[in-house]
Amino acid sequence: MARWGGLDLFGPTYMSAAYRKKGEIFVHVEPSNLWRPDNPMVLRITRLPLIRSFFFWARLLAQVVGSIWTLVFFAGSMAVLWLFVRLMDLGSGMSALGGLFGFFAMFPILPLMAVFFASMKLTSIGRYHGAEHKAVAAYEKYGEVTLENARRSSRVHPRCGTNILSYIILAALIDLLIPGWWYAIAQFILISEAWFIFGQTRASIAIGNFLQRYFTTSEPNRSELEVAVESMKQLLKAEQGEHPAGGKALVRVPARY
Repeated sequence: MARWGGLDLFGPTYMSAAYRKKGEIFVHVEPSNLWRPDNPMVLRITRLPLIRSFFFWARLLAQVVGSIWTLVFFAGSMAVLWLFVRLMDLGSGMSALGGLFGFFAMFPILPLMAVFFASMKLTSIGRYHGAEHKAVAAYEKYGEVTLENARRSSRVHPRCGTNILSYIILAALIDLLIPGWWYAIAQFILISEAWFIFGQTRASIAIGNFLQRYFTTSEPNRSELEVAVESMKQLLKAEQGEHPAGGKALVRVPARY
């Protein structure tokens, strides 16, 4: 999960949060607070249609809450979206631009996505997002995470959260066709169920790859790539038992860039 100035990586039992500051890379490693069922019966239940959607959104919410900066960004985005819709509603009564304001009030997802895509392509968040993908892909392809292996890997990854973005946009666009407050809740179930059913199809992956390549990731500089590589290395060490069980570790690595 990329963020401003760094990234978070999640393993089966640990998570790492990495950032760069004053010529050094800092990697915080600590046990992950994400619950995973180990009972076979419970695991089967969590994979049932509809029930799996509740676990999907609960897991995503736990990841957001687990990162304070991601939580702040999420809350800020929701506040800005609410304010934007209110302003567009007020402006819809204007004679000249009322129609445009009214359109944006009905479909706030469109300007929100424009701001989101711009922030991903014009700030370090998009580069850290690409670096995150490259580090993960290097481990999956080569079994070892090095700067050179990460550089050779693709910044487009088939399991990226961007791939569900097309379903979110579609659900938001059909909002006007389904009246009633209940759709505001039901659309989350529709999004996740559509993702579970169609997410691994070629068409869905192709759309997700397109969005990643041109809108939500950028080619990282060596600076961002080093942070992702060191974060992945420390996370793998923790998962292999090289950090104290149940403890936390702060690793300081001199940046080579």
